[in-house]
Amino acid sequence: MMQIFRTIFFTGNFKFSNDRIGLTRSAFFLIFFLVVHAVGNLHVFLGPDDFNGYGYFYVRLYWTGFGFNANIVEEYVLLAAALHVMVGLKRTWDISITNTIRSGRLNMAISGLALLAFMSVHLFQYRLAKIGTTFPVRPPKYLINFDLNDLLHLRLFWTQNTAVPIVMVRDIYQLEYILFSDPLTCVFYMLSVVIFVTHGILGWVKAVPAGALGIPKIHHMKVNILGCVIIGFIGFIYMVFPVFCYF
Repeated sequence: MMQIFRTIFFTGNFKFSNDRIGLTRSAFFLIFFLVVHAVGNLHVFLGPDDFNGYGYFYVRLYWTGFGFNANIVEEYVLLAAALHVMVGLKRTWDISITNTIRSGRLNMAISGLALLAFMSVHLFQYRLAKIGTTFPVRPPKYLINFDLNDLLHLRLFWTQNTAVPIVMVRDIYQLEYILFSDPLTCVFYMLSVVIFVTHGILGWVKAVPAGALGIPKIHHMKVNILGCVIIGFIGFIYMVFPVFCYF
């Protein structure tokens, strides 16, 4: 957990070195974010009210974004991703650039660049997309719906209380179904998930022996297995979304 909180500002990479610590900490934070993001995306199974309410939840946090049209979580993720990419490219250039593709020493760089391309497409398709349709949602007063009856029905980001005024929000629920109605888009996303799982497992196995993590050698195998299971399960969750929306 300390590695997550110290992701960006305590890595020593502001001098733009190839120190692995910046790569490792940013990777841990990005995995942590992917878990949170995957859990949030599970709201698509609860219908348009909940999924669109979940999207509007982040919009209501824009006041934390220092004047930008984003919240502090999105900005921190962007910084972590930028750190991860820059240090990864720096290490590749300094250590592995002379190796051939067949050697396998460039697997992390190649899969990382593929994921960077995917994330760019993903941002333009979802976060930056101009959606022509809106959806009426009654957002809870305190961001999360603390009404016991609603909580029992997993209505976390909207309420049925008619006293709460309706807000027209971006219809990301319909957007997801529109995008994943195209089989090529589904294949593209699922292939990207496979690349993510591959990249994550390769990176995890390389990070575990790092001295900065302080993991005793006797536990390396167990930690490797645990990490592979976690990353594989995250990939499975993300794989479900296009399949669910398409069928």
